[in-house]
Amino acid sequence: MATWLMVLFIIIIIAAALFGGRFSYVRLKKAEEKLEALQHEYSTLLREQQGITFRFKKIDGKYRYTLADGQLFYKLGLTQADIGKSMEEIMPGHMHAYIREVYDRAWAGERFQYESGFNGYTYLNSVMPIIENGETVEVIVVGSDITERKQAEQEIRESEERYRRLVDLSPDAIVIISENKVVLANQKAIQYLGDGSREKLNNRAIREMIHPDYFPRAKWHLQQVFENKGILPPFESVYLRTDGEPIHVEVIASYMPYNGVPAAMVIFRDITERKRAEQQMHETNKLLSHLASIDGLTGIANRRHFDDSFAKEWDLAVQGSLSLSLILCDIDYFKRYNDTYGHQEGDTCLRLVAGALNAVPLPGGGFVARYGGEEFVALLPETEAAEAEELGRLLGEGIAKLEIPHSASRVSSVVTISIGAATLTPTADMDREMLFRRADTALYVAKQQGRNQMRMYDETLVKEGV
Repeated sequence: MATWLMVLFIIIIIAAALFGGRFSYVRLKKAEEKLEALQHEYSTLLREQQGITFRFKKIDGKYRYTLADGQLFYKLGLTQADIGKSMEEIMPGHMHAYIREVYDRAWAGERFQYESGFNGYTYLNSVMPIIENGETVEVIVVGSDITERKQAEQEIRESEERYRRLVDLSPDAIVIISENKVVLANQKAIQYLGDGSREKLNNRAIREMIHPDYFPRAKWHLQQVFENKGILPPFESVYLRTDGEPIHVEVIASYMPYNGVPAAMVIFRDITERKRAEQQMHETNKLLSHLASIDGLTGIANRRHFDDSFAKEWDLAVQGSLSLSLILCDIDYFKRYNDTYGHQEGDTCLRLVAGALNAVPLPGGGFVARYGGEEFVALLPETEAAEAEELGRLLGEGIAKLEIPHSASRVSSVVTISIGAATLTPTADMDREMLFRRADTALYVAKQQGRNQMRMYDETLVKEGV
């Protein structure tokens, strides 16, 4: 009995050993198949990628390639037969020093990127040293084809260079303005505005470049360029050289981005000589048209000149959304003055009053005209209400300071004036007579409320004059 049990036990052990060995063999076979699948997948991935992946080692002082694959690898004209070769055997001689320096950095443990060119391709490489126990044992490099990008960059650089040359050789002066200063100027602009030094003109604030009388309008022009991102039609202005000398210019301005920020390209021509010729012609014409535009009695502008100028300034104000102000002045009790002192003295009084009004400096090309009889008008382009009101008071004070006796006046012992003023920012659908009617309403209220005073038009003024 014991013998059979011993035999059965031995049979069981043998069977278990055989079964266990078969089980281990199956598991090993499956692992090998999985490894082969992974290796195939890895190889396919390396080969099908658009770039290049390669590894190299330093053997006997030379860098040799231990693996390389990828679509770019074959585009470069290389094959698997090149694996195992040294860098010097593959790369052209003129690249040896550069590539050796790059590989030395990698073998020293540095991670970085570098560009390389080979067989007409340019590629960007990412370098990753494999370090074991503090020593570099191999380097993996992953590269991507940037040939088209480099060509595009080169084309952009060449295009920019052509643009710069065209700008520099332009017969017109060109400046680029950004953040209220000059950031680029061509040779003609330097000739017109500088002393031959590009440095003095670059970074010059536009306020320093434009004559103060023309700066408000120029500032508005630039605002329009930036807001509308468009082109302004030609206009005239006065610029200042770096030595302060003014030059007359004809200007065109256009929006453009420059170095990623909004900018305006300003193209201008020096028209100083043309302006001088025009000035001479203007002076000649002025002499010929003197009787047509100047009041024969007072020597200041007449109503015809005022009407023409008013129409022009109205149109300019509409185009530029600019304020326009008007001041009407009437000599108080002038009929009584004539009746008391006679018409000859009345004419003298008119000349004195006109001279005093004309002596007050008015901004923006403003002027005083005799509108008719004892009534005078002041036209004030680009003038806000507060400034117009202050100018009206100055006109009144100027007449009072003449101290022309007026015994027949009911408001003063000397000649005084009543003043009405109004301000508008005209639009294309407005009637320009509106501004005159408002100033006339203010003058009417000043007379109704006692004369010898200044009134500025507003909506409540109509009720006061009733």
